[in-house]
Amino acid sequence: MLQSNLIRWPLELAVLLILMMPGFAQAQSATPVWAGPGPHAVRVETDDWVDAARDRSLPVKLYRPDGDGPFPVVIFSHGLGGSREAAPYLGEHWASWGYLGVFIQHPGSDEAVWARQPLRARSALIRAARDPDVARSRYSDIPFIIDAITARANVLDADPERIAIAGHSFGAHTVLAALGQDFFGQPAFLDPRLRAGIALSPPAPPARVPVAGHADLYDAISTPILHLTGTQDTHPLNPDLPAETRTLPYQLIDGAPQYLVVFEGGDHAVFGGRGPTRRQPVIPETYPEIQALTAMVSTVFLEAWVKADPDAMAWLNDDALASAFRPGDRVEHR
Repeated sequence: MLQSNLIRWPLELAVLLILMMPGFAQAQSATPVWAGPGPHAVRVETDDWVDAARDRSLPVKLYRPDGDGPFPVVIFSHGLGGSREAAPYLGEHWASWGYLGVFIQHPGSDEAVWARQPLRARSALIRAARDPDVARSRYSDIPFIIDAITARANVLDADPERIAIAGHSFGAHTVLAALGQDFFGQPAFLDPRLRAGIALSPPAPPARVPVAGHADLYDAISTPILHLTGTQDTHPLNPDLPAETRTLPYQLIDGAPQYLVVFEGGDHAVFGGRGPTRRQPVIPETYPEIQALTAMVSTVFLEAWVKADPDAMAWLNDDALASAFRPGDRVEHR
């Protein structure tokens, strides 16, 4: 059953938060208009979309902009053990700027993996992460979702010719797979209908692949990608893996323009937009800053590469891009 409610972004609070961030006081002229909320009120709906061919039901959460469409679409893929509730700060911000957010939940790598056995959550998550069938099912969800959006375009007020994909952690794996990264010996999950990608906590190349072959993994990627990570963005299941390895896809993909933001002090959880947990009862004070900047730069990226807005493209590719971020943040494009 479809459920809906209306969300209105607190405009004054959001803009005040952005302008009070360290660095913005000295460089307000570099702050793009997309840092604040857009002109659209946002409706949130939940539904379940059934892939009859695979006998697979996918819960979805829709962030729908009010107003006249059709609207371009951003598909969002959650991390391992997550759900369609991931990253609401992105869904609400993108929708306020006129994007239909389709946040999907992947059975087999979602919250049910650990919820069934919470005392053995870590081992359950590791098993799911290592199961190639789980990955195949997850990656195969994307073409189904695009087909479903196309079939429902009139009802959703969606533009199936302008679709981007975003994801966090295992969801960033899904982004790279959908854009052409080699998995299982070929770019088997490449979907040319996607115009752009946003990889939050992008994965390092697999350890099983020789270093000399790392670049070959990305040969089929010809789509612009925004990569976002942090200096403390270590692997949640392998904390010994250096956070710097998350920048490797950015460094190695050369078939399309690539953008990189490395947030000073940013950890793995910040991008997922989770609230307090038993392990982390108090949200670090840097989270609102990093999430606001992530929402801002990802919106500019979408405006440039999905809507082809010349002002957004100029800002995104300007050498002054870094001045909109905090001291210590690393910002690059190539």
